[in-house]
Amino acid sequence: MRLKTLQAPTMAEAMRLVRDELGADAIIVSTTESARDGVRITAAVEAPEPDLDFSGAGTEETLVERISETLDSHRVPRALADKIASVAAELGTTDLLQTLAGALDLVFEFKPVTHTATTRPIMVFGPPGTGKTSAIAKLAARAVLGGAAVAMVTTDTIRAGALQQIETYGKRLNVPVLTAATPDALAATLRDLSGQFVLIDTTSVNPFLSQDVSQLRSFADAVECEGLLVMSAGREPLEAQDMAAAFRQFVPAQLIVTGLDMSRRLGGILSTLHASGGAFSEISATPDIVDGLRSVNPVMLARLLLEISNSRMPGDDQAFRGAQENRHATGWK
Repeated sequence: MRLKTLQAPTMAEAMRLVRDELGADAIIVSTTESARDGVRITAAVEAPEPDLDFSGAGTEETLVERISETLDSHRVPRALADKIASVAAELGTTDLLQTLAGALDLVFEFKPVTHTATTRPIMVFGPPGTGKTSAIAKLAARAVLGGAAVAMVTTDTIRAGALQQIETYGKRLNVPVLTAATPDALAATLRDLSGQFVLIDTTSVNPFLSQDVSQLRSFADAVECEGLLVMSAGREPLEAQDMAAAFRQFVPAQLIVTGLDMSRRLGGILSTLHASGGAFSEISATPDIVDGLRSVNPVMLARLLLEISNSRMPGDDQAFRGAQENRHATGWK
């Protein structure tokens, strides 16, 4: 399934764009209208799976070699790559995709973020520049479409533009945005939001600075909540590993990875996942708020790793772009 959001001054023009870009078989998923932005339509159309051959290559040893080569191409740290390859060798399967997916499933945990999975608020944290607030808006949009009562709370009341950004998202989604400048204010605010799906935005944190850590700690200790770490895909693997390990003190139950569309190697994702201790939940590769996240499962992650590795030869940027387009077209399934 391929999803795309299009915008035009009028409904007729927006529908014309849908037909031109997605064809006559496109299904309208949602429409929104405003005096400022005109008409936004999200439409969907069935898309074929990319023609990729992940079948077995003979012996079990060959499969493990191909998995090791794939992980090396993504710059996965040696200890983690060896662990995944070792698990894969014990599975005894003969299909490359199945073997890698099975190993990933045993090494990592996968769990989507849903408004029905927890009754506790979700506190979202991460380093600067990861798209944390946008990820919150995408989670809120999904919950709204699922019929949930949603509220967003921000503790980021000082950084320039932070409050305006989340308030803009709130207006577009028709979701209330509340502020809590202190830990006590956060606790009081959450008491009034019982029964709602609550997403808490926090000030971006450098986990290696004690002042930043102390500030986040004061808010995290003030309430009972689920921790959700947001990290970008393109970090150097060992740096990502160290940063995720530093965030582990906040016990992130789940992980969202952003910026997938700008990443040529995914070793940083696996390093982050392994070091954070949380479950891999969502991937973001688009700025669109509606349907801007994809829940991750072992088969999807294995396909991503193999697809990019198979299509990216030294200097072959055109093949890499083709793989990226296939990932958008198929919804990474």
